Amino acid sequence: MIDFTNRKNRFLNLIDVPKTYIENIKEKTKSDAYYPTYHVAPHHGLLNDPNGLSFYKGEHHIFYQWFPLGPVHGLKHWYHVSTKDFVHYCDHGIAMYPDQTYDSYGCYSGSSLEVEGELFLFYTGNRKSEKGGFNQSQCLAKMDSSNLVKKIGVIVDRDETVFTENFRDPVVFQRTNHSFLLVGGETIDNQGALALYKGETFYDLSYQGNIDIGINDFGHMWECPNYYEQGKNGVLILSPQGISSFSKYDLKNVFSVVYFVGEKIDVENNMFKNDGFIELDKGFDFYAPQTYEDEKGRRILIGWLGNSKSEYPTDKNGWAHMLTIPRELKIKDNVLFQEPVIELKDLRASSHNFEREIRLISGSFELECEIQDEFGITLQNDEGANITFSSNGEEYCLDRSNMSELYAERFGTERYAIRKIKEKHNVKIFVDQSSMEIFCDNGETVFTTRFFIKDLSHLTAYGVKGKLHYLSSLQVTSTR
Repeated sequence: MIDFTNRKNRFLNLIDVPKTYIENIKEKTKSDAYYPTYHVAPHHGLLNDPNGLSFYKGEHHIFYQWFPLGPVHGLKHWYHVSTKDFVHYCDHGIAMYPDQTYDSYGCYSGSSLEVEGELFLFYTGNRKSEKGGFNQSQCLAKMDSSNLVKKIGVIVDRDETVFTENFRDPVVFQRTNHSFLLVGGETIDNQGALALYKGETFYDLSYQGNIDIGINDFGHMWECPNYYEQGKNGVLILSPQGISSFSKYDLKNVFSVVYFVGEKIDVENNMFKNDGFIELDKGFDFYAPQTYEDEKGRRILIGWLGNSKSEYPTDKNGWAHMLTIPRELKIKDNVLFQEPVIELKDLRASSHNFEREIRLISGSFELECEIQDEFGITLQNDEGANITFSSNGEEYCLDRSNMSELYAERFGTERYAIRKIKEKHNVKIFVDQSSMEIFCDNGETVFTTRFFIKDLSHLTAYGVKGKLHYLSSLQVTSTR
């Protein structure tokens, strides 16, 4: 393994290492017992933010940031997969390399929009600054119907009198006769901010100022913004860095994700009127989500199932992280509800009823549970290492303090959420070797986490009745 404690090595290029190195870490990755079966994950190296999510030419297109040489944040590429049904995938390989002056130190996160038959890809180009450090610009590339990507160049440069070098992750929208671009950033006063740009096209954008969301001192950097409009609502999702809470129920992650539902952004007055923020996920490992609308009018969310500060037990095998399962978002009373997309039912291979205990023959499954006011669900091995999800009727608790391999303990080993539905109702849980995604309160409360239990062997429960569905692997065809 390359010594990545030498930070210069994080900017090594694929061409800088022999093919035998890549073959070795690819073999170690795929032989790792913790590697998922039905989640999008890297062949090797580190996956992080989902990018450019879209429905284009009859397919869902998913890009993600990728550093191929190891499980660290290094020289980022955009990797590309697509699917028509979230079961069968096409692996298109690397869509964008960091090969231009303006992105020579990484193709960072961004979004997409179909414009006149082409998929416009908006991303942050990271380059060395003449003053030292890095400079981040917002860039444009285009993908045609044959999935070929061509870079166009920089469309927005950072105003150094307003923003520090932390200025990234563009998201776009259009209204009659105008195009708009939002960029997350950190001001020179070390305050999180959301910059607004406006133009007749995406080639003539000008800075309009920062969006007032009605909150002051809300973290020092607003990362990975996502904004969309649905009906009369505007929805803003943010990953504000540097916020926390004294409550055990809120903002306990190293970096948490929040959302606001309100009126559509007032682009004349740079105002976003809303009802305040709500945390999007209560688990340990969820960040940088992005959304898009598909051909059925569904708003679909995919997030990064990981975080940037934890070292994971899989690091030693040359890979890190995965994407969440795709989730459909719905708005009810200015609250977002998340539901696994219905297509995932086609992954079910066999189903089994359970109440108290079931011996597991695979670590990739879905649980459909009817829960009582008090309940507990424990996944464990024969030695007793376990992870438990439970409720006392008033709150939920996800406890991973007894895993085979503990990690990131400085960020805590338990997560809590106030229970919204106190009577019995249905809960869905998706488990994939070393990940768990829990949907409670009809999708209003969600926990996303990694967990590491060697030789997971059985499930025990109380106050629960339900079905266990073993899930098949994704079917992937390479077009590389």
